Amino acid sequence: MEHITTATQFEKTDAVEALANGIAHDVNNLLTAIKGHASLMLNNVNPTDPLYGHIIEILSSVDKGSDLANQLLGFAMADEVYLTRMDVNRLVRSVLETLNMKGLRIILDVSLHAKPLIIKGDPEKIKQVVTAIVNNALQAMPEGGKLSVRTEAAAILNGTADAFGLESGFFCKITISDTGIGMDSATLEKIFKAFYSHNHNQFPEKKGLGLTFAKKIVRHHKGVIDVWSSLNVGSSFSVILPLAEDNHHIDDLPSAQEELKLGHECVLLVDDEQRILNVGRTICKALGYTVFTAASGKDALKIYAEKKNDINIVVLDMIMPGMDGLDVFMALKKLNPDIKVLLSTGYAIDENAQEMLRQGCKGYILKPYSVVDFSHKLREILE
Repeated sequence: MEHITTATQFEKTDAVEALANGIAHDVNNLLTAIKGHASLMLNNVNPTDPLYGHIIEILSSVDKGSDLANQLLGFAMADEVYLTRMDVNRLVRSVLETLNMKGLRIILDVSLHAKPLIIKGDPEKIKQVVTAIVNNALQAMPEGGKLSVRTEAAAILNGTADAFGLESGFFCKITISDTGIGMDSATLEKIFKAFYSHNHNQFPEKKGLGLTFAKKIVRHHKGVIDVWSSLNVGSSFSVILPLAEDNHHIDDLPSAQEELKLGHECVLLVDDEQRILNVGRTICKALGYTVFTAASGKDALKIYAEKKNDINIVVLDMIMPGMDGLDVFMALKKLNPDIKVLLSTGYAIDENAQEMLRQGCKGYILKPYSVVDFSHKLREILE
C-alpha cells in the first residue's frame, strides 16, 4: 500500500511540474510580445509625453508577470542549471539598477568588492536568488529603513566550513541586510517553506516560492544561505557561493541602462507563435538587421537551405510542435557546421537546451526580453 501511495505522489508531482512548465512557457511568450512592443514604443516617445509613464508601468508589470512565471519554472526546474563564468559584482549591480523603490522610504547602501568575484554559475538563476532576497528585505520595511548590500571574498575553512556543510575553500558572500521587522526563531525555521509568510495580512505579496527557490538554487551551486534575524531589529541573508579558480574572461552582463547596439547582418527568426515573429521582425528591423521569419522547424530548414549564404544568425525557439529547438538546431548544423544560433526560450535551461549549448549553440536569452537585452545578445554572438 505504501508503494502505491508513493507512486501516486510521484505521478502528481510530475503532473504539477508539467503544468507549471506549460503555463510559464505560454505566459512568457505573451509577455515577450507585450514587452517587445512596449520597448519599441518607449524608444519613440519623449519622456515629457503623457504616454511615457504609462509605457514604463506596462514594462514594470511585464517584469512582475515574468517573475511569477519564473517562480513556476523554479518550482519545477531549480536543479537544472547552465553553468558559465560570471562576475557576481556585475550581477548584483544589474539587480540593484532595476529596483523600483518609488514611494519607498529606503536608504540603499551598496559596497561591492574591489575586484571581480568570479564564480561558475547560472546567471539567470543567481539573479533570481538575489532578487528574491532583496524583495523580501524591502517588504520587511513597510515604514522605511536601510537596505545594505555587500559582496566580499572569504576563506571558509575547517570547522567553520563543516558547520555550513561546505568544503573548505574560497567563497564569495553576497550579504543583503535590512532594518525591518525581523523574525523570531520560530519564524526563521519556516522561511524557506513554499508559500510561507509569517504575516499574511501585512505582507500579502510575500506568499510565494521566492526563498524556497533561492535555497534550492544555491544548494545546486554547492553553496548555502546563512540567515540572521532579530525581532524589530532586522534581518541579514548571506548567499555563500564557491569562487572559481581564476579570474580571467568574464561573461558580459549588460546594464539595463546601456544603449541599443545596432547591426547590419541578416537574422532568421524561428518561433511557432506569430505574435513573437511579428514583434521580433519589428525589433530586428529597428536595430538595422535584415529579417527572415519561420513559423516552424520545417520552414526554418527550407529558408536556411535557400538563404544560408545570406543569413548570419538564427534566433531559435525551443518549444515548437513537430521539430523542437534541438531537432532544428542539429539539422541546421548539418547544413552549416559553423552556424551561429541564439536560443530563445520561455523555459529554464533544461537538458535539451544544455545539449544545444554543448553542441555549439552560441548562447541563450530568456523570454521576456527587452530590446536592449536582445540587441546586446545579437552583437555578443555575431562579434
